[in-house]
Amino acid sequence: MGRLLRLNLMVSEGAVIYRLHTVLVLGHILALALGLGSALLADWIVLRKLAFGTVNQKAVQQLIDLSRAVSAGLVLIWITGALLVADNALDAPASVMNQKLWAKLAVVTALTMNAVLLHRIVMPMVRRRVGQPLFEAVFDWRLMVSTLLGAVSAVSWVFAAYLGVARELNGHANLVPILVSYFSVLLLTWALGVILMYSMQQRRTGPEQFPFGETHIQSS
Repeated sequence: MGRLLRLNLMVSEGAVIYRLHTVLVLGHILALALGLGSALLADWIVLRKLAFGTVNQKAVQQLIDLSRAVSAGLVLIWITGALLVADNALDAPASVMNQKLWAKLAVVTALTMNAVLLHRIVMPMVRRRVGQPLFEAVFDWRLMVSTLLGAVSAVSWVFAAYLGVARELNGHANLVPILVSYFSVLLLTWALGVILMYSMQQRRTGPEQFPFGETHIQSS
């Protein structure tokens, strides 16, 4: 009777631990969805509503709300991620040596630093430009920096999601190739973003302007 009671207790404790792990995984996925969705929507607002039109207060408020959602997603990702790593380490200590885990940590760290820069650089700039175009010239430094930070945001969120679901990389992938792939995609996305912004800014300002915003004087 005592042996059966102990067995039932162990099964019960295992079920509780299993449910806790499931809740952590679900929380991690929801945090990723919150951050990724909010970040992509914020990038779309900057690209479509602000970069090629006049900055208005409604769009600014939308960006503020989305930036808060991104920050909340990041906080939840750090909390649930740390708890999941600790839970896995208790069950299999060697799991902390998984280099895919290190790569994901590096990407989420880049996301966190990028979020700080967005709050300190992009958001104050957007607030100051209410009633005006966001960028004054095609190769405005603010356009280049904003495009870079937007590329880091979009690529990092998607890359973090990919690392989260790519179980085939566990124990087989090395840190350096993963990070090389990450930075390659990031640079390509930034370059494409700059080309797109340059093309659309030229279309908005018209052919009579040079890339650096100088008025072209035609000879009569």
